[in-house]
Amino acid sequence: MRYIDSGDRNPQQALGHWLQAVLKADVVELRWQAGFFSADGLRPFVSCLTRLSATNSVVRALVGSNDGDTQQADVETLISLMGLPRSKASLGVVSYSGAFFHPKTYHIKRNDGSQAAYVGSANLSLAGIGALHVEAGLLVDTRDGDSTSVLDQIARGVDDWFSTARPGFERVKSLADVSKLVTAGVLSVAPPPSAVAQKGGGGGAKPGRPRLQPLIRFQPLPKVGAASAATTKKATSSGPTPPAAPLALPAVPQNPPYPSYVLFAPGATAPTSGAAALSGASLPGGYGGLIVRLNRDSSRHWRADGGTANISIPVPTVQVLRFGIYQGVRPRPRAEFQIEMRYVGRTITLLADPVDTNVMAYGFTPGDRGHGDVRLVIPKPPAVRIAALVQSNSLTLPADGDVAFLEWPTQQHPTFKLSLLERNSPLFRTATQAYETAVSNHQLVGSGACWLAAGLSPQW
Repeated sequence: MRYIDSGDRNPQQALGHWLQAVLKADVVELRWQAGFFSADGLRPFVSCLTRLSATNSVVRALVGSNDGDTQQADVETLISLMGLPRSKASLGVVSYSGAFFHPKTYHIKRNDGSQAAYVGSANLSLAGIGALHVEAGLLVDTRDGDSTSVLDQIARGVDDWFSTARPGFERVKSLADVSKLVTAGVLSVAPPPSAVAQKGGGGGAKPGRPRLQPLIRFQPLPKVGAASAATTKKATSSGPTPPAAPLALPAVPQNPPYPSYVLFAPGATAPTSGAAALSGASLPGGYGGLIVRLNRDSSRHWRADGGTANISIPVPTVQVLRFGIYQGVRPRPRAEFQIEMRYVGRTITLLADPVDTNVMAYGFTPGDRGHGDVRLVIPKPPAVRIAALVQSNSLTLPADGDVAFLEWPTQQHPTFKLSLLERNSPLFRTATQAYETAVSNHQLVGSGACWLAAGLSPQW
């Protein structure tokens, strides 16, 4: 058993930090009851709820609508994420006159039979899970030797609402039930003034009193309300389901010494990897990557120089990444991915096998070499392979000053993609013109890069 208390303003004491740690792929059952609820509090649950819905696994959720303050759209979002209606998912809304439904418990069961739970003060809202407010609670886990019977009681505390008739309880199976609760005044279309303090307004501004900031910030929730549910239903019946929206993962700054745009997985003491190394944010403007101008550092492998080749990662792109800490001689923020590399010629495309790479931040801690920059490693093996293929086909090797395409990883395909272009080919000239136009219009993204327009890079 462990006590957490966000009064010391440590992010590891926030409910959201615990949720990030336990909502893993081994969770097979999920339960909660929360007195106050808003859909923004679901941000750390999205991946788990989506998976449990796809496997028709147990999800039982109770939310309060105290003074009728819970909004219709928030409940519709929850319905969509839970995949209602389905046989192993149950949703209930509890509302009274003159009293509050006020518990805050969150319970998981894993595929090995172990259980864990939070029991405390944090509501299922962004302010609650992110600890904008001062919250406290107990964490219990059978893996830590805590009582199985106590964890069973916490689970039954939710389950019993769905098996016994209780006043104030409304079962929600579909969007039609939500409309009925709006008509009955149990849910609201817009938040009433009384809900502001409870749902994250901090209780209202009071002159001269200190203000708090959230300890953990999350990327926006994917749009999954009633409209999305209808869209999904239509797509299922008439064609392929559209790609899922990026999952928003908890990502927090650790400044100082790091700038606020360098975001970390809460509590991470090792590098993040693959999809877990992405925050869920997108590149600005919806771009998929950069046109980069190679320099003496990034092109060193094609000159057969020694050392490590890197591409500098511009600040506006760093928000997409979610770092852990690499515990080397000098600990540094690090996110690990694979990288694919190719050479696009006029009549031929040459490919190297994917290999591991990483993005690290340098020069932010005292004595660390670097100038406060973030770098993507260009691994030597695929670069040497590309060089051999280029030379065997009598083509020109990439060189300092050439332009190349660097495409960003996504949660569906968490891989960097580097396209080297045959010099003076039509594609090379088009890319060079786009880069030089960006230079002329003062639209470079950092030093030596501009945004890569959609459709310019050939399909992989």
